[in-house]
Amino acid sequence: MTPRTAQILEAAIESYINSGEPVSSGRLYDDYDFGIKPAMIRLELDALEEAGYLGQPYHSAGRVPTDAGYEFFVKQILEDGEGNGGDPILHPSFSILQEKIRDSFLENLSSELGLLGIAADLARDTIIKTGLEELISNLDWQNHDEICSVIRDFEEVDGRLPQAAKKLDGFPKVFIGRKSPVTKSENLAVVGERRAVDGHDIFVFAIGPKRMDYRKAIRIFRNL
Repeated sequence: MTPRTAQILEAAIESYINSGEPVSSGRLYDDYDFGIKPAMIRLELDALEEAGYLGQPYHSAGRVPTDAGYEFFVKQILEDGEGNGGDPILHPSFSILQEKIRDSFLENLSSELGLLGIAADLARDTIIKTGLEELISNLDWQNHDEICSVIRDFEEVDGRLPQAAKKLDGFPKVFIGRKSPVTKSENLAVVGERRAVDGHDIFVFAIGPKRMDYRKAIRIFRNL
């Protein structure tokens, strides 16, 4: 993929995340400066769709990201090192951690990003969850089955955490759609990380729509 094609793909995904509307070549031309005309942007979008990074919900519509597109977008954010630095959120005392998790990290994720936040100390059988209402209100529901799948994930997530925790290694990880070890719904994405606190591994997850603000979520995780 050429640098310009990658730039156009990132812009298309970011535009869709911000607006929730399929992205057209005209919108990208108006909002970004790629140095080319709309017709050339349209050709780039055609190529990205053929490569599987973008989809077209219906004829003559703009494009929306596929799971592969989201994965590319997240990979670029992680490789660019965005959001490194800042004051850490997790405190080296678990008694203080529980309060700070509720009052700062998880509440921040839930209220600002519309995500469900989970923190778990599996060795102590302690799991903190908050933000289900925010998650449900921020999803782009299409049908009743999607609602049921998200509720089912919430009910079963505690039992999935031990296996999901094995996939975390101290750096932010992002799982898109059905690749998530925490959820099964194709409409969700999960950001997770493991941190050592007070001699215990603390596993933190944020569950939200695939159209989440990945830049902000990853920045918060990097400052754990």
